[in-house]
Amino acid sequence: MIAFSFFAMTYLHQDSFARTLGVPAVESTQPLVLSVPLMVGIGHYRDYSYLNQTTRLQIYNLVKANPGIHFRGICRELGLPIGVVQYHLGLLTKAGLLSTRRGRRYRRYFESRRFGEIEMKVISLLRHETAGKILATLLETGSILHRELASKLDVSSQALSWQMNLLRKTGLVDSVKEGLKVRYLLDEENAVTVEECLGLIR
Repeated sequence: MIAFSFFAMTYLHQDSFARTLGVPAVESTQPLVLSVPLMVGIGHYRDYSYLNQTTRLQIYNLVKANPGIHFRGICRELGLPIGVVQYHLGLLTKAGLLSTRRGRRYRRYFESRRFGEIEMKVISLLRHETAGKILATLLETGSILHRELASKLDVSSQALSWQMNLLRKTGLVDSVKEGLKVRYLLDEENAVTVEECLGLIR
């Protein structure tokens, strides 16, 4: 954006210089210059005046302290009716204070611009009971065989296979065949993100 502003101002000066020399000027760049502040502001606006209401402030603080919490969790933690929470979440989202991400079963809420897309994806998975246990186990063990992981989580082999297929699609988990056995491990590039996000929700 800074480079774009400089570009616009440069053309404005060139236009004035051209008029001085009597050379035909390029089309006016004033609209371009005036649009720069507007473009810079896009995506950075948050209206904190919405936090002047007690219930709304409670919801915002709860989401801030519990990134990735879902709608029912907010209702349960604050003991508020569904309609009340729905109304205030709508206002907080509209004001740019909260953002949402659709998980496997729930829509999850985050403080706006605090997390990137990959972090929100990881947090959403960590808050899912089985997927979260799988990621935490892989982080702890480094790698683990399919049969051992199923036993550790007390789930069937088929149920684990279903979960692992979903996690592989996210790019967070890799699998390696060792003869007839399958070993799972975290994707190396995302292991640090998983560790950091796990620390946020514990």
